[in-house]
Amino acid sequence: MDINERVVYLEKAFEELKGRVSDMEKLLESKGLAKEEVEFQSNTVDDFMIKIVYPGIFAPHNRIDPKAAFPKNRKKVAEQLTPGQYMFMYATSPEKRIIGLTKIVSNMKVMEGRWPFYVDLEWVINPKQGVKFADVGLEIRPRVGDTLFSITEEKAREIISILESQPDLDKNTLDYLGEKYSDL
Repeated sequence: MDINERVVYLEKAFEELKGRVSDMEKLLESKGLAKEEVEFQSNTVDDFMIKIVYPGIFAPHNRIDPKAAFPKNRKKVAEQLTPGQYMFMYATSPEKRIIGLTKIVSNMKVMEGRWPFYVDLEWVINPKQGVKFADVGLEIRPRVGDTLFSITEEKAREIISILESQPDLDKNTLDYLGEKYSDL
């Protein structure tokens, strides 16, 4: 496929996506929901968010000095993050759970590598057994390109309540998980 054919293909795909977004907005309106009332939005910033992370989050350095990193194509998202916002940590497969809550403590910083944009975090709720999206009625299915989901304060309070009812993972369990996922 030459460049002109690729441009035509991408323009057609973009128009199709715009149509799908429009259809979804109409569906929300027909159910009496405004965009702002949706329980989550992908790759958007708000007071409460869920960060999609690899299970390497259990590694000792991530437990002591957590960071939320973003790929090159999510610079605008990372730039919008500010100290005081909250990020739940969702460990991807095979864990597939929200394992804790962090608070952003720095503005965006830059480093070398595949995930060059990051913010420093501090744990507010240490790693727990965790909460599945279905446990709190979130129909989130992370796809390639999804790195962050904003959620409503009401949904955040529900997740916090469940996490706070669980005991912190003990050091042996954290060390085991850190070793198990050390390559991620």
